[in-house]
Amino acid sequence: MIPEVVYGKYSQALFGIAEEQHKVEEFGKDLRLIRDTMQENEALRKFICHPLIGAQTKKDTLKQIFAARVTAMVMQFLYVMIDRRREAVIISAIEGFITLVRQAQHIEVAKIRVVKPLTAEEEQKLIAGLEKITGKKIEPMYYTDPSIIGGITVQIGDRLIDGSVKRQLQDLQYKLLHTDEVNEVTGE
Repeated sequence: MIPEVVYGKYSQALFGIAEEQHKVEEFGKDLRLIRDTMQENEALRKFICHPLIGAQTKKDTLKQIFAARVTAMVMQFLYVMIDRRREAVIISAIEGFITLVRQAQHIEVAKIRVVKPLTAEEEQKLIAGLEKITGKKIEPMYYTDPSIIGGITVQIGDRLIDGSVKRQLQDLQYKLLHTDEVNEVTGE
């Protein structure tokens, strides 16, 4: 794991510029595009991080892919990371920026596990409920997880709300195995 101090200063510097220019949302959108593209394309990540490929070649490649789609300042951010040989932490630096945006806007990430995707109405009700509980704006991240059998689990920071059928079955099993009461079903 690369220490946060290595990429944190880049995240903070870009966040400071974004605030000064009133472009936090715009930079965030651009950086999410870059992060998602790099995470989805292993060949691109390997190319950008390869130590034998020159900095200018890497910058030219990123320019071809992103220059028409992101702001010049975000491109400059990528170039600085490459010039300083910090290619391996570009995604971490982007994540750091996104975390700073969330903190500044009092946004909590909710990792939501469901068996099948929720409808738009269900999502709206869930998010509204979570925002009421936390008192913060919620940014949902949905995951499909058939192992929960049914229901839903929500993790916000270190808080876990487990409404899954799997958990309910585990609770029932525990109660059945650890009960000191006489079995009422058989009358014994």
